[in-house]
Amino acid sequence: MAHVPYEQRWAAARKRFEAATAKHRPKDAKAVAAALNGDAALVKALKAGDAVHRAATAGDEAVKDLVAAGKDAVKARKAYLAALDKALDEDAASRGDKAAAAACERAMKALAKDLAELEADIGADADRLKAQAAQAEKDAASSERAQKRWEANINGALARAAAGVAKVRAKPTPDTYNELFPALARDLATQLAAAKALDGLRADPDFYRRKLAPWAGQGGDGPPMRVPPDYTARQITDLIKEFATVCKGVVQLVGGR
Repeated sequence: MAHVPYEQRWAAARKRFEAATAKHRPKDAKAVAAALNGDAALVKALKAGDAVHRAATAGDEAVKDLVAAGKDAVKARKAYLAALDKALDEDAASRGDKAAAAACERAMKALAKDLAELEADIGADADRLKAQAAQAEKDAASSERAQKRWEANINGALARAAAGVAKVRAKPTPDTYNELFPALARDLATQLAAAKALDGLRADPDFYRRKLAPWAGQGGDGPPMRVPPDYTARQITDLIKEFATVCKGVVQLVGGR
């Protein structure tokens, strides 16, 4: 819901008050006019509260500023209503106008109610901003934990990939290769898919996931996912070299965070 400026709401409340008491207030009642126009401190406090909303922030500083504006508004409201009530009472008493006194009393109650609702809303808005700040902090902590978990997982997958590459290079046979793939590549691809939810990566993780697809894909059992028994050591070495190159890119992706 869009914020209705506090100052605007106060202006509307004052306008209703003036309309309700207009015929009961003599135009030459200077004390009443001065009291009625003595809302500068209240308006200043409400403007300060509206400034927080215009800034559109929800941090601790915004909460602090809105709470301060609310306290200033309460202080100003008390002084304002006391001065206005006194001026109206003295004016009605000096003229002996009981009807005016009764009408102004009703109007004062309505004005006090409007201000009480306004102050309550300022307090509720401050509570909402405080809750948003707390949630943002909680989300940030959760995000940091998720990123740390992912880093541990991806580094584990990279370590297993490095060990697998070394094993195949030491013994480039179909059996050694097929023992590791496609599981080794799918392990990395799974972690790269999870990386899409993270921030601060140097490159798009999907770029490397696509490069891993020939080793990790579900499209068939042929090379490079698996190799036939007659594959030569040279052919297997070439495949593992390509895989190792992709892994180096993933290492840079993780290290660039």
